[in-house]
Parts: sequence; structure tokens; C-alpha cells
Amino acid sequence: MPRRTSVLRALLGVTSLGVIALSAFAGEARAQSRAPVPPPPAPYHAKAPPTAKPGAPPTKPATRPRTPDTGARRAIAGGSTADDVSLGAETAELRALHDAERELFPPAMPAGPRDRWPSELPSPLSAAEARPRVHASGLPPSPVKSEPPASESGKDMTWLESLAMPDLPVRWDARLVRYLEFFKDDPRGRATFAHLFKRSGRYREVVRRALKKKGLPEDLVWVAMMESGFDPVIRSPVGATGLWQFMPETGRLYGLTQDRWVDQRMNAQAATDAAADFLNDLHRRFGSWELALAAYNMGYGGMQSVVRRYNTNDFWALEALEGSLPWETSLYVPKILAAAVVSRNLSTFGFADVALDAAVEGDEVHVPAGTPLAAVASSAGCTTKEVEQLNPELRASRTPPTGEGDASPAYTVKVPSGKGSAAAAGLAKTRKDQAALERYVVRFGESLDQIAAARKVTAAKLIELNGIGPGEVVRGGTVILVPKADASAPEPTPVPAPKPTVIVPADVFVYPDRKRVFYRVLVGDTMKEIAAQLSSPVDDVRRWNNLDPVARLIEGMTLQAFVPHAADLSRVVVMQESDVRVVAIGSDEFFAYLEQQRGQRRITVTAKAGDTLESIGKRYQVPVRTMERINRRGRSEALRGGETVVVYVPAAGGGEGGGAVARGASHGALASTATSGPSVPTPNGPLPTPPSPNLLPPAVP
Repeated sequence: MPRRTSVLRALLGVTSLGVIALSAFAGEARAQSRAPVPPPPAPYHAKAPPTAKPGAPPTKPATRPRTPDTGARRAIAGGSTADDVSLGAETAELRALHDAERELFPPAMPAGPRDRWPSELPSPLSAAEARPRVHASGLPPSPVKSEPPASESGKDMTWLESLAMPDLPVRWDARLVRYLEFFKDDPRGRATFAHLFKRSGRYREVVRRALKKKGLPEDLVWVAMMESGFDPVIRSPVGATGLWQFMPETGRLYGLTQDRWVDQRMNAQAATDAAADFLNDLHRRFGSWELALAAYNMGYGGMQSVVRRYNTNDFWALEALEGSLPWETSLYVPKILAAAVVSRNLSTFGFADVALDAAVEGDEVHVPAGTPLAAVASSAGCTTKEVEQLNPELRASRTPPTGEGDASPAYTVKVPSGKGSAAAAGLAKTRKDQAALERYVVRFGESLDQIAAARKVTAAKLIELNGIGPGEVVRGGTVILVPKADASAPEPTPVPAPKPTVIVPADVFVYPDRKRVFYRVLVGDTMKEIAAQLSSPVDDVRRWNNLDPVARLIEGMTLQAFVPHAADLSRVVVMQESDVRVVAIGSDEFFAYLEQQRGQRRITVTAKAGDTLESIGKRYQVPVRTMERINRRGRSEALRGGETVVVYVPAAGGGEGGGAVARGASHGALASTATSGPSVPTPNGPLPTPPSPNLLPPAVP
């Protein structure tokens, strides 16, 4: 797999460019604005159970297992992952916090006289061996001590000694202490933390269970607080989404499905499992939680590059160096550690009475593919909004097609607690009346109308069945649900239809070892995608069709391509050369085709001395703009006697008399002048020589 190999080499930093690629590839930081190009949607990986009789309940409900890229995980971890060893966007509260940070921590803030550095603070460690230890090695050089001003001289920091420590390493950096003071004493900080902590009740236990299962510090739960404010549907301006703010590509690496049906980054359980793996891999690569958290924010490639550039692997040393870490990252780590400390000392900080939101929980119901959530809600006796809130990852408001092959196993949907039995019973009744459906992968270049015709349904039915929104483009590789084909039904007799006409450049291309095929462009198609599907270089596709490499392709264009005889075209809709009528631009057939399309005849007129396009156009009742467009000359330019001018006249009519025009040419043939011989196409010829700039009229002011 050359593509996979090249990606892994980039991840491992084999070349000098690898480090740069790493930062853009896996960065999760909002500080770096990136928009990676998503690959075509990956198919679902749940295996299909044996085909069940229509109306029968599924025998083995499908789950949506994550399928992480193991090779990429090992590259991120810098070796074996924890699994290998065991086997052998912003809420209002986060926005307020970020606004306050600009006052608390101006970028590149030097240590001021009010800051007490670690060496000046009393140790928070007790002599008890059971207490968590604070990592204190490799402190950054302390600045020259300066006495605090008189107004600050009485500041007491001994309260830090009584704090219970989280299960993450804590170092009393000035920024960490300032966050603690902000959450303890500043009304803005108290209100912000209270709101965020209150919301943590929704998913805190789900996250802690997942972290505990992986053997990770449970206080990593506060990463989700600072990433999303425990909002599973939040989306950042650069595309990071969900509880853990996964970027699309990183989410795919860790097995989170993202397509028109599902975005598992918004599934709290799946995203938390993926985030736990990601954090675990980062910790295995860097060896410290401070660096792992910083890498989660700024990208592990960028973090690795910074460590190499400044030749230190101590986060606090890097944080104190000019130009090393992004400003957001330098605050990200102490902010999470501060949240962990506060959560362990709620009484000290005054949050003991904060009532947590109820946990987001529900009963699980196994629902057939393609079932609208409105139907699930109706069976459960609740509102559709309640079901949607419990299943935010379902983007089409219905269950997706899962599994491979013909069968689509059931999908697990959550309904409000206590309503699972009613929902299952109600869905079992309606399932008997539903038509059998199957999973279908749209081919590249295939339209909904074509699929509907093949399945003997209307396009409107497919739109309703798949919850396709207005303006949504269903492109090649998309998985949809279609009525199951009836193998016993007789095939309809094909109705003969005229071959479509395809206009191609006049250039002739001959390849003995290839065949020519034709592709009809759909909305959103790009030359790169088409070339890949047709197993052809992009430059060749451009040359075969006279295409501008930067201009957009327009729906309805038909492109020719010369593909190898052995090329696999099973996933793309093409027309063979025998299925179309090929017309070269500038040929007799081309002009005859244009005449047929326009309902006009193309004739040539022999001009007299002093004629202009405008005067000839008036003679034949042709707009002067049309005359200019056809002949590529100015309307008032004097013509020489004997010059030929092309005129399009109505197919049923003729032109003016006088022998200047040959009349009565039959459809499909070119008219000739009165003095010309047999009918032949008349090219427009080269453009006339432009006038001297000195002869141009003055510009109108």
C-alpha cells in the first residue's frame, strides 16, 4: 500500500519535511487554522448477519465498532501503543474564559513583580508517603528575585499547601497559580467554572469510566471541559467537532466514522474512547502528561519539532522560552491542571454546593436501517427532539445503513430512560409493513435519477428514504438505502433511444492499447477526482478535453478519456464509444448539429466593399452582437470586397436576394456563396491585426 507507507513515513519524520507534515496532519489546536481535505467516506465495517425474513426482528444487532488505523497510532505513540502492550469549538463559558485570559495572561507576558515563581512558593507536598507526588524536576531558571510592591507584600500563598492533588502531575507555575486565584476569587472566574462544572455532570462519568478502563488518569476528564464545555455537538471554525474537538483526519485515524449519515465525533462514548487512545499514544511518545496535553492542543508533530528546536523536553521550560509554544498552548496545560485541582478541592474554592446536570443516559433500542428518528420517537412515546439529543451523531435524522452486502443490520439508538421497551414493541409492529431495503454504494458519476430508474422507484422516494436535504449532492462513494431488488421480476424491455451527442476537440488521439470512454460531469466533480476514477493522469484528461486546469467543471459537460483496456471502471458510470455520437468541433457534423440545436441555418455571405457586420446583420435581421460573436470582429469595421461573413438565419427562411447568398441549402449541409464550389466548412480564420494604440479613440473620462 504505497499511500499508507508514504503517510507513515511522514508521520515518523523520516524526511526533513516529515515534521512539518506532522503538525498539519494531526494538530488539534484552534491556534492553527487548517482544513484537511477529507478522503472519500469509508464504508461501514460492521459485518452483516444472515439475511432475515422481511418483518422479522434482527437476530444480532449491529454495533458501530471503531476501527482505528493501528499503524498511524503506533507512529503517533513513537512505538507500540498501550493496546499492543496489553496484547503483548466554544461554548459561551469557554468564550468568556478566553476573553478573561487576554487580561490575565497578555501574550509574551514577562514575570511581573506580583508573580510568585515556584522557588518562592511553599511546597504543597506533605510528608505523608500516600499523598500524590508533584513532579518538580527540570524547573525553568528562576528570574532575578524582586521584592513585591508594598501593596502586595502581604499576599498569603500558604493556602496552596492544604490542597488535595489530582492524579495528574502538578507544578506550581505562576500561570497555574493565577488560574487558581481566578477561579477562587474573581467573580468572572467563579461564574465560568461553576457553569462548566455544572455541565460536567452530563458526561463526566462516561468519560471517567473510559479513562479508568484504559488505565489513564481520571482527571483527564477536564480536557473535555476545556475543549468543548461538555457540549458534544459544538464545532470550531476550523472543523474540530464534538466533546473532544477532533479534527476530521485525526478522528478517522482513531476510527470515528464521518459521512452523510453519522459523525461519531459527536457520539460521547465513541469519541471518548478515541480520545483516550489518542492521549495514551501521545503520553507514550512524549513521556510526560504536560507534553502530551500540549501536543493534543497544538499537534504532536509541532510539539516534537519544538522539543527538537529548543533541545528540551520539559514543558515548563519550553513555556518560559520566547517563541517556542503558541500562546494558547502555553495556557492550555496549566488551565487543565487548574481545573483538576479545583475539582479535587470544591469546598476550598466554594463550589461544593454546585448541583451537577443530570447524566445524559437512555435506553438502547435496536432499530432497522433507514428508520426516521421521528418514527422511533413515536414508538417510544416521546418527542423527536429528545431522541435527536440522545443521538447527536445521526446527521440524517434516521438510522444509517450498516454492514456489508445485501443486509443492513439494526443500529443502536438511545431513547429516554424507561422508554426502551415501548420503543422496541412499537418498532416491531411497524417493521412488518416496511419494504425490504438494502445498502447501496453510489457509483462515481451516477445520479439519483439513474439509481431510481434501476430500482423502479421515483427519485423523490430515494430522497425521502435517505433524508437527503435540499441542495445536498449525493456523490460517488456515498452509501444510501434503496429498495431491495426483486430477483424474480422480469427485466423490462429496453426502449431504443437516440445516442447522445458528445462534442470533442478537433485533435485526434490514437492509443492502440487503450479504449475511449465518456464521462458525464455531475455537480461538484473535479478533474482530479475524475482522472483518479478513470485511471488517467490529470494532465492527460485536461489535454484530451481542452480544459483549463484551474476552472471549475460544469454539470452536464461530457469528457472523453482514453483508459487502459484493463482499467477497473466498476465504480464509475461511463459511456462506451459505441453508445454515443462523437462530433469533432469544426467539422461538417458539428455545424449541422449546431443548426439542429438552434433551429438555424449557417450560411456564408460575400461582402461588398464598404459593408460592415452591422449592415449585413440588419440585412438578414441578425442582432449585431450575434454577428460580432460569430465572426469575432467589430461591428463597424469596414470589410473588404470578397470577404466571407458567417450568418445564422432561421432554418425555414432565406436571406435577401442579389446573388450574395446561396439559398435553399438542405439541413445538415453548409450553404455556399454564389461563386463557390462544393459545400465545405469555412473557418473563422485568425483574429485581425489590432489597431495601433495611437489610432484608438480617446478614453471617455
